[in-house]
Amino acid sequence: MFWDGRTGQLEEQAKQPILNSLEMGMGDNAAVVSRLTAIPEYRKKFNQVFGRQGISMETITKAIAAYERTLLSGNSAFDRFIAGDISALSEAQKRGWRLFKGKAKCIECHSFSTASPFFSDFKFHNTGIGTTELTFARGWSMERPKSSAAVLAHTRGFTELGGYLVTKQAEDIGAFRTPTLRDVELTAPYMHNGSEKTLIDVVRFYNRGGNANPNLDKRMVQLELTESEINDLVESMRALTSNEVLRRTQFSTPQYRFPDLFKMS
Repeated sequence: MFWDGRTGQLEEQAKQPILNSLEMGMGDNAAVVSRLTAIPEYRKKFNQVFGRQGISMETITKAIAAYERTLLSGNSAFDRFIAGDISALSEAQKRGWRLFKGKAKCIECHSFSTASPFFSDFKFHNTGIGTTELTFARGWSMERPKSSAAVLAHTRGFTELGGYLVTKQAEDIGAFRTPTLRDVELTAPYMHNGSEKTLIDVVRFYNRGGNANPNLDKRMVQLELTESEINDLVESMRALTSNEVLRRTQFSTPQYRFPDLFKMS
């Protein structure tokens, strides 16, 4: 979990943003438990589900992770196409799928098979996003062996070290986890640092071979895609949007901390 792979389970992933000073900034476990315990509905629900354990950081993260495991993606136009409905994709999307598997080389990292339909190899690759020679040079001299990857991932000068924060292996400097492409049209901006605003921008980045650096993945080469091919490739990725996920995003209601402020008078 996380772009640098610093946790291996949803429960630990769920905990870190709550406590991180740059995200939810709750400070410590006690502050989180105190906040939720003050809400009668949460006390009731946690007692119903967890019994004597009640509200604790362990049960809080168990509840969040249980919810996250329900967020599945399927029944996209691409899934129907793979299942045999050749009319499910437009001609542009079919051309894009051929490019995805061939000239564009996307499938080398965003792997797909019926046994593993996630469009990710779940590995870590350096594409040069956000990296500079200075980052690489300073990464070694500024190493803090006693600091955890979770701390260093939010420390100025360390964030771009990627998987190296976890493995301490030189080949993992600047390497970040391959994300799934499921529902990718709904998840802008792109890359681990949000530096690419649109899917067109992403494909153009890969088309030029990424950003050069000492640890650039050997698969990062200039693709020589035409503008028409770039458009087809983007269209093929839009075919990975789940009907159910799209429906939820269209009909979901934003939640506010102070809902009364947003009621119509």
